[in-house]
Amino acid sequence: MNIRGDHIMITKSFRIFATKEDLISIFNDFQQNNEIQYFKCGRNDDLIKTSNITKERHFGLNIKGNHINNQWLVCLSNTTPLKRKNKFCLDNIFFIDQELNKASILIDIGGLYENQALFQTEISTIWYENEISKDLYTMMKKSCKKYTHSRHNGYLIANDAYSKREYYRFCTISIDSPSSYDLKYKQLHIKRNDYRRTMRSYYGKYYKNK
Repeated sequence: MNIRGDHIMITKSFRIFATKEDLISIFNDFQQNNEIQYFKCGRNDDLIKTSNITKERHFGLNIKGNHINNQWLVCLSNTTPLKRKNKFCLDNIFFIDQELNKASILIDIGGLYENQALFQTEISTIWYENEISKDLYTMMKKSCKKYTHSRHNGYLIANDAYSKREYYRFCTISIDSPSSYDLKYKQLHIKRNDYRRTMRSYYGKYYKNK
């Protein structure tokens, strides 16, 4: 929770390790159940938008080797986001972010970096007290959980990402960061049903050999 002037800002965020295949499933589900648009964040001279983020050029890929990768503002359809203009700039450059757009959420799409490391996707909002922002955040989290295998150290682990845990680093900061900062796949929790099946199999063999 942050306080700006006399206004209280409630922030929320969650992160998920997901491959491109996971992300396609997640965002198709989210888009199917919500009429939304995505606007490219950052410094721009033209408004870049799409209604299907899975068709974006770098979707599911991390091209920077950093956890801050590919940020988009998510709004309801027929919404035009407010632009932040630097008063010292005389050109047409503007900034798109969440600061002036309360009825939105922010997504930073992660993915695979050079076939060696998987970076998390982060969903966040600084305007959780706004009903539209809260609804978008809740629906996005619901779509993510549909395709989540397990959770560890605050990170959701999507199904396909979990199946590839032995092949990729799960990077939390940067490709140049020490591996000690990675999320270690050997530490990932076994799902409860997987645990029960393992225990049944173990004890079944135990009693069979008695």
